[in-house]
Amino acid sequence: MIETFLSGIELMGKGGIMMYPIFLASIIAFAIIIERLIFFKKSKENPDEILKTIKALVNNKNPRKVDSSQINDGPVSRMLAVGAEAQKDPVWKLEEKLAINGREEIQGLRKNLRGLEVIATISPLMGLLGTVMGMVKAFNKVAQYKGQVDPSLLAGGIWEALLTTAAGLAIAIPIVIMLNYFERKVESITILLEKYGQYMVHHLHDEQGESPNENSQSSSKPGNSPELSEHRV
Repeated sequence: MIETFLSGIELMGKGGIMMYPIFLASIIAFAIIIERLIFFKKSKENPDEILKTIKALVNNKNPRKVDSSQINDGPVSRMLAVGAEAQKDPVWKLEEKLAINGREEIQGLRKNLRGLEVIATISPLMGLLGTVMGMVKAFNKVAQYKGQVDPSLLAGGIWEALLTTAAGLAIAIPIVIMLNYFERKVESITILLEKYGQYMVHHLHDEQGESPNENSQSSSKPGNSPELSEHRV
């Protein structure tokens, strides 16, 4: 174990100065991946339980009687909590609150993913830059000795220069895989937010005797802005 660690440190030293920002980027990416894995694990929800909770909230005439134990620590469940507090409000206001909450939840789902995208993009570029710098250094030595250089020494300089490209790719490939996984999770949870948000609004339309079409076309009510209407959950 110690020998492996020491050999890794040795390779970093041989790879040149660009190995250090690549190594730093790998640590940041690893921390983000672990944080997002924990976040999405906590955000896992049971659709059947969500549906039962929505029905309970819709059928409950007094939102203050809703037990907090019904609301789990997940994006959809937090949206239900907003719906529980606003279910006695006019439907247009409920839709507005759900839309705002939905955008906040999606923003939370995508937290730090932009950072992963940047690291996945620049890691190979930093590796390529390190390789170019190493190649320039190697061939500069050839020029200094007017071509009278042992080919083995030149080959050694070249493979050391290529270390940064290998390191950059080794970091970028798993990051791209995990980024794709996280994007799929965001997409699936976003669909759940839209599905159950519309389900709650639809049933409250029935409870309050309001027509969804009439409500969506009513522009005289405060807060019924086009922006919110376009981003309904």
